[in-house]
Amino acid sequence: MLDHIRSRRATDHYPPFPNPGSRVPWSERVNPQRILGIENSMRIEKTVLIAEPTGALSSELASFMVKRGLRSLQAGTLQETLLAIQKERVDALVLDAALLGEDCRFISIIKGIVEDLPVILCAETNTPEFESKVRQERVFFYHIKSFGPRDLEMAIANAVNRSAR
Repeated sequence: MLDHIRSRRATDHYPPFPNPGSRVPWSERVNPQRILGIENSMRIEKTVLIAEPTGALSSELASFMVKRGLRSLQAGTLQETLLAIQKERVDALVLDAALLGEDCRFISIIKGIVEDLPVILCAETNTPEFESKVRQERVFFYHIKSFGPRDLEMAIANAVNRSAR
């Protein structure tokens, strides 16, 4: 009886590993979700709320959001932004400074509702006075649009990864 147990190979119960020289990408060889049978619907989806009056940021970030598997919500006013934060689970907020004007008190209202929410503020131009006001509100990242979308994409990725929600 022991001879029978010893004669079994480890590969009898487990599928063999693909040939190491094969051209199968590593992500397909060792995919924990596939091995464990976890479906995509069971993953925790991260949500980014983009609050802006024009929709330009949303369209600029659309392909990035799809590539990262992020869910995007849009709000066109400060009121819509507050309602979305209260209604939905939001992991990061991208806020256009055009909605704020020169008054940054709205950020402290948001921080009062969801204290640990990373807020990324996007401004068309930078002035030392406005930047000083923004920094006092403890924003996660202050983005100047003329720097291009790359910095903004990295900030969103970091904010979503650090989000505790």
